[in-house]
Amino acid sequence: MSRGYWRSVQDEVEEAFAAAESRGMCLCVKSDRTRQLLERRALAGTVTEPFPRVYARADYWRSLSPSARSLHVIRAAAALHPAWVFCGTSAAIAHGLQVSEPDPSVVHIVGGASCSASRGKHVARHRSSTGDGEKFEVVAGVKATPLDRTTADCLRTLPMPAGLAVADSALRDCGLTREDLVGFVRAQPHARGSRQALQTIAWVDGRSENGGESVARGIMIELGFCVPELQVLVEDPTHPGCEFRVDYVWETGVARPIFGELDGAAKYADRGSAGEKVSGRVLLAERRRESRLTLCNASIMRFSFEEAKNRPFFKALLERYGVPRRE
Repeated sequence: MSRGYWRSVQDEVEEAFAAAESRGMCLCVKSDRTRQLLERRALAGTVTEPFPRVYARADYWRSLSPSARSLHVIRAAAALHPAWVFCGTSAAIAHGLQVSEPDPSVVHIVGGASCSASRGKHVARHRSSTGDGEKFEVVAGVKATPLDRTTADCLRTLPMPAGLAVADSALRDCGLTREDLVGFVRAQPHARGSRQALQTIAWVDGRSENGGESVARGIMIELGFCVPELQVLVEDPTHPGCEFRVDYVWETGVARPIFGELDGAAKYADRGSAGEKVSGRVLLAERRRESRLTLCNASIMRFSFEEAKNRPFFKALLERYGVPRRE
């Protein structure tokens, strides 16, 4: 095959990548010849294949947040399989709900009433709860189960901390209420996991700023510690009228207030969600903020998301700072 032909194909692939990225999706490939070219690039490390016949330029892929990666894959998978109706965490991502640590290489779809639930390497099929004519909405450009079913499914199937991230974002970002969530679950009261879902809803709080904060709070709850106040405004002692927002605050049952902060190192890592380096000005502002908080006569407890998931470590940390336990 001529060198000119391959050059032409490569130009077409670059244009296709650019068009896909402009639509917020990965490139889906049906042609075996194009796939052969992309497999070569994957071996060279310039392209990644997170899902069968779905590709992304490596630099672009690294610039995306985990949820954005999943949504890019979901849209590409939908283009390859137009009949698929996404459910569970895939539908949650399409609806804009917070999913903790999504796996972009796996999509969740409804398989129909006669389908038994199964999970392959890349596709998890779930039995329809309404028969073969599954209801769906088109959200983020894909077919997905409606928000009520999506939220209830996630609350039933996810561990409490991860379910809490979904529930908190449903209140914060979708304008729902605790009563709405209870109604979603009770619409199918005998479905497996309904009891767990209602227990998770009991702890929901739309003030949580992001999924990481929700998961960490869920772990605190499961470890038996008192629930903190969230996103508390604290006045800057050096500038009256100026305020800082603190992730978690415990003031009851403690000798002095405890300020909990989900690791600034995670928020200000080498790269932000858009792949751009964080400026020294941002890092300086964060250090200045923390130095001012030390003037508030409070204990300041910082921890990373990874540390929160390490339950023995996190339990010892909370105890060391004197975080009270629930009675």
